Amino acid sequence: MSDAALGMDGLLTWTQARLVSHAAGKPLQLATARLDESHGSLLGEALVTLADEPSVDVAQFDGYAVCAGGPWTLIDLSPEVALPQRYATKLRAFEPVPPHTDAVLPFSQGQLVEIQADEHQVIAYDSLNGTPDENARPDFGSGIIRQAAIAGAGRELVPADSLVTPHVISLAAAAGYDHLRICRPPVVSTLIIGESLLDQGPPRSDRARDALGISIPAFVGALGARGNPHVRASETRDLLLEEIEDSHADLLITTGSTAPGGENLLRTVLRDLAAHWLIDGVTMTPGAQVLLARLPDGKLLLGLPGDPRSALAALMTIAPPLIAGLRGAAWVESTHTAVLMGETPLPDYAEDTTIVPIRVSTSPAGRTAQILDSDGPAGLSGVAGATDFAIVSPEMGSPGDVVLTISPFGA
Repeated sequence: MSDAALGMDGLLTWTQARLVSHAAGKPLQLATARLDESHGSLLGEALVTLADEPSVDVAQFDGYAVCAGGPWTLIDLSPEVALPQRYATKLRAFEPVPPHTDAVLPFSQGQLVEIQADEHQVIAYDSLNGTPDENARPDFGSGIIRQAAIAGAGRELVPADSLVTPHVISLAAAAGYDHLRICRPPVVSTLIIGESLLDQGPPRSDRARDALGISIPAFVGALGARGNPHVRASETRDLLLEEIEDSHADLLITTGSTAPGGENLLRTVLRDLAAHWLIDGVTMTPGAQVLLARLPDGKLLLGLPGDPRSALAALMTIAPPLIAGLRGAAWVESTHTAVLMGETPLPDYAEDTTIVPIRVSTSPAGRTAQILDSDGPAGLSGVAGATDFAIVSPEMGSPGDVVLTISPFGA
């Protein structure tokens, strides 16, 4: 397909568009977030121990802290008070040991003997014959976890650029963190161009129902971005220009008005803004008329076609690597493949990569792909029922062909 076929300059292949999208998504600045806000982000700084672990000498297990030789008179003692010679005090596991503690004797290795009312002695068992022996004593330092023995202050627990999972949040809380330094997740706004689409109820003969405004924020949210509710923009130059200039999002996704042509409203506004074009069309079916531009203030604009099936194909292609780049995450292209069990629809042009909804089945022999029909409301039945999408290269698409597959979220 020639550049002139769609009136676009520098059409990219599907693979090139993915690479350009990731490179365009420059990582955002670091931010400080509460633990409950940080899930799904990447750590901007390594998670380290804030203090020695343990911070003081502690008991390794439940037992008696003892000083000098036995037998030991059992007393109650505050942790900060030194333990006198030939005395013992009860400790629980990980409880600080009193000063002058020589060892901690497990409860199971000592016998508690009543000497008189309210007075008891602890006698250790002989390690060889297991009988109480007043001369038996634990090895010096045994049963004590010394300060910083588990980890010294500043020890790395989780490296930077790691995904903040619920388990990482639990570890951070246990280590004493209230906030984390994260790569700030990108804020994404959705702008539906045009006033003819319906926001609720069934479509009418002259007006279609908006199928994208609600789904796009959910899609980008699944990719780790913060999706704002969609807004509507009138099809007038000044109002569209105002909506774009007033947006504080890192990425603005628009729907509609991406077709090439001198009278195209979005393209006119982007030219007036002196936007830098990054992608102006991709050789794929559906979704070819997609664009990506960087605005003078640095934010990105992803223009999706107005047709829902084309828009979702373009969204799956561009948004995942783009948002990964903005999040500071690496992008590794899918290596999953499947064998086609049927003929795929023909692309619009012979050079196009075709995005086909499929249902993948896995067996010991490998993965097979059942092709789903693109019918139903707005042609979205196949998209909605897909477990994966086949990326069918030009001249491929026959039964038995092995094709690349991606998830519904483009990974």
